[in-house]
Amino acid sequence: MTIEQETPETLLEQAIEVLLGLLPPQWTVERGQSQARDDGLADERFFVEDRGGTGRPILVDARPRTTPAELDKAYNDPLARRMRRDADNPILVVSRYLSPRSREVLEEASINYLDLTGNARIAIDYPGLSVRTEGAQREPTPRRRPERGISGPAAGRIVRALIDFAPPYSVTQLAELADVSAGYSSRTLQALEREALIRRDKRGTVEEVDWPAMLRRRGNAVALFDKGRTTSYIARSGVQRTLKALTNVDDQDYAVTGSFAAARIRAVTAPAGLAVYSPKPDALMAALDLLPAEQGADVQLVRPADNGVFSRFTTSDRIHWVAPSQIVLDCLGGTGRMPQEGEAVLEWMIENEDAWRITSGAFS
Repeated sequence: MTIEQETPETLLEQAIEVLLGLLPPQWTVERGQSQARDDGLADERFFVEDRGGTGRPILVDARPRTTPAELDKAYNDPLARRMRRDADNPILVVSRYLSPRSREVLEEASINYLDLTGNARIAIDYPGLSVRTEGAQREPTPRRRPERGISGPAAGRIVRALIDFAPPYSVTQLAELADVSAGYSSRTLQALEREALIRRDKRGTVEEVDWPAMLRRRGNAVALFDKGRTTSYIARSGVQRTLKALTNVDDQDYAVTGSFAAARIRAVTAPAGLAVYSPKPDALMAALDLLPAEQGADVQLVRPADNGVFSRFTTSDRIHWVAPSQIVLDCLGGTGRMPQEGEAVLEWMIENEDAWRITSGAFS
């Protein structure tokens, strides 16, 4: 479908075409007459009818381009739910493209949505209709100037600090916690705010962090086993003995992550592959007597892109382990069953926030 102009008018026309393609045969969609509101805007409506003529109006919020933060403010902020005053009719947000995070925000608020690439979630009880489809996962026509994301190494430090330390904190305090410049901290916070992953007050102080969503966002953006930084080996004496052998490694910077680290917190199945961060993988390979292998490997040594992965590591049974937040990030960006293991640890973190999150003394 060709996008000619970014106006609510053309968006509504094209949205009807997309919606008709998703509905059962002989269902119809007609656009209702706009109704003016006190604030000078207009409420748009679609009238959806099934094959028997049963139908109802749906309030339509047309947004040619939008951000998760805008949607969060419109539908999750109790002070700004301008379209919820008409409780008798469901709401449908239509846009040219809705990012995965935008769709997540709308689902949290139980708001229907539809974009022109085919991403849709529509659930109404009269007439009975339930539609869920997936379209593009990346914006087809991105803005010329790309926005700062959260996939870079320095951004990873900020993400870890936001997760590991409970707010409130200022831009400069966060920069100190993450060991980055205040300018970089400010720019990254702006990007996270657009994604509705954080909320700040008028002075810019971080007041709230949606850390589970942030973990998933970062974890899905960064792969653990980057080919340029990962070497694969076979443990000559078995993985369990190799893990124990780490207790005898002297003068080595390392930390265990992945399946074995996840199993210590909440096991899904017995861990098989051992993943270890090390800035000196060759030396660690020799210390553990590992055999290089391209196939059948059961040990992965990962040279970290940034030493931030070691932040707030713990030592147990004389073995160094990455922090819970890093375990989740690495498992979500891992292979095989690792994403499920990451979700299990994330579930534990949600249930036991007091056990791992730093809430006092962070800035002393």
